Amino acid sequence: MTFSRLYFNRGILFQNFRQHGWLGILFLIVLLFSLPLPIGTEYREVPYEITSLFQTNGQMHLLLALAFPVAIGLFLFRYMQSGASSDVYHSLPLKRKHLLTAHLFTGFMLILIPIWLTTAITGWVWGVLDEPAYIFTGDAIWMWGLSMSIYSMFMFMLTVAVGMCIGQSILQGLTVYALILLPMVFWGGYELHLQQHLLGFPYNQVGSVRTDISLITRMESIGSGTTLWPELLIYAALTVVFIALAYVIYARRKVESATEAVTFRVVKPIFRFGFMFTIVLIGGAYFTRIAPRESPDWGIIGYVVGAIVGYIGAEMLIRKTWLIWNGKLLPQMALYGIVVGLVLYVPVADWNGYAARVPAKEDVVQVKLGGDEFEYHNGVSVKRDDSKLYSNNPEFIDAILALHHKIVDSDLDLLGNLNYMQWDDSEFIFVNYELANGKIMKRRYQIPQSEFIQELSVLREIKDYKAIQYRTYKLDEDVLSIGIRSYLSGARKTYISNPQHIREFLDLLKQDILDQTYEEQTSPWESWASAEINQESDLDPNFPRTMWTYEIKSSYDRVLTWLKQQELYDQLNVSADDIVSAQFVKQEFDGGSNGKTLYADSQYIDANIDGHKQVATQNKEIISDLLTRQRTSFYTKEAVTVYQIKLNTVSGENIYMMLKEEDLTEAMQAILVDL
Repeated sequence: MTFSRLYFNRGILFQNFRQHGWLGILFLIVLLFSLPLPIGTEYREVPYEITSLFQTNGQMHLLLALAFPVAIGLFLFRYMQSGASSDVYHSLPLKRKHLLTAHLFTGFMLILIPIWLTTAITGWVWGVLDEPAYIFTGDAIWMWGLSMSIYSMFMFMLTVAVGMCIGQSILQGLTVYALILLPMVFWGGYELHLQQHLLGFPYNQVGSVRTDISLITRMESIGSGTTLWPELLIYAALTVVFIALAYVIYARRKVESATEAVTFRVVKPIFRFGFMFTIVLIGGAYFTRIAPRESPDWGIIGYVVGAIVGYIGAEMLIRKTWLIWNGKLLPQMALYGIVVGLVLYVPVADWNGYAARVPAKEDVVQVKLGGDEFEYHNGVSVKRDDSKLYSNNPEFIDAILALHHKIVDSDLDLLGNLNYMQWDDSEFIFVNYELANGKIMKRRYQIPQSEFIQELSVLREIKDYKAIQYRTYKLDEDVLSIGIRSYLSGARKTYISNPQHIREFLDLLKQDILDQTYEEQTSPWESWASAEINQESDLDPNFPRTMWTYEIKSSYDRVLTWLKQQELYDQLNVSADDIVSAQFVKQEFDGGSNGKTLYADSQYIDANIDGHKQVATQNKEIISDLLTRQRTSFYTKEAVTVYQIKLNTVSGENIYMMLKEEDLTEAMQAILVDL
């Protein structure tokens, strides 16, 4: 009886439900409109089979779990943030633990009753529908209820725990959502800092998980319908932790701290540092993004500006006024600035040895080139099994180590690049070493090929490199069909579905790939055709097939000979007899620090807005030469002259291509002399 009166005081409960019960009712109404109503009223000719109810309107469900529990927490515990009501409530003959229990119980009921009523009504709708628009199991119903309960309870208890340390309701709500976004902001900003100042840092490795470490960004993937048990367990555990923290902190919170921005003195330096460091990362990221290419130090300016703005902003929030200037302000700002500077500097300092570290050959078990790859499995991005991409070939390991040593010993500025191309011949090198101690050492570099041509040529001639780079292991797997399309003409294509022919083609393609020379791999010419390899996949029921694309180069003699034997070559090949004429337009690029990617541009010829002079020819010799040389797109910061070319075919199809000035034959130069 005493337990019931104290921990679940009827007067407090009645007052809470009478004053804030409308939030629970509104929560229930919105949930009903977002789940059982669409399920019961939507019509589909072919029912859609789903594994989770989040696939029906998942983003809206998660948005409700992010909004209503926070609102309930703010309203229920508003009495702590107002001076008058705080005095009244804390003058009642109730201990704080009893008062807190009554309010927590109210919040639990306002959140859980609407969720489980919605779950029950959804189950009833599911049972009575004769022609459902969605097909799902009973497990999906209770799993939705469990997930929504955990997400909502986490947001509610986070709001309560933050409210114990914050004395203003508006700031409390803003702090809650700031904390939810903090993991993404922190990882994004700090990753950018490391990318700019730490040679070899394998950036973008957390990009695939950044969207799932915050409930706000989780909205992007919740619609896939997959709920992860580890995720739910983490949020459930955090909810329990916040409940315990709420009791501990509330017992020590002073009544007079109501309306203060920060209620505990010990929290103020944490708040200052956290706010300041977040603004520093945002400022550094912003200034880095807008920096001219020749001014890589703009990021440092961003850190300084962010530190000043962050500290002043935190101080204004704590004091609730802009009148913060006194003799202690600058020394304290300098002290916090030094701490922030150390957090930024220590990981990228030369003396920690990260940038210069190259493993000894005896410590390397096997090595892989290329970063981690991800694919969707039941709607969730999961890391692909990369065991086939590792090699323990001593020759291959030696070649990579030689390249790695050359990179770390180079005098080139290989840091501070956020642009896609820093040099005209840029190449990304991503190395993964599996070491004898079981650890994986990762490094990523952007290098100019011309400065490392000797090491790259040795590496690319090794078959292990070609097997990994071109994924030839996929050519050994079972394939449903192969579609081959000409690079010149999208209308020229053929299909291979005979199992014996498929296996013959794949074996020959693999041999041609592995026999490529360094010159063939770095050729500036477009490939002759592309082959789409279609396979069955059990990773995602909504996508039962996967596709891999392989280039067929003009130097692949085995494949081209086989296509001729199967009478498929002429279906793909474009000959000079298929071309009526060729049109040339000269394009000048003056160069610049920002550079430009030049490519075959149909509008440059067809629109010809600037009225450039054109030259047309029907010379079959010139046309034949054009069909054997198609310049791939390329990036350049230097002045360059290219020729945009349009081939007019007998069938009426237009083919567009591009050549550099040095690619022209003597016959071409002769007709283009007046351009």
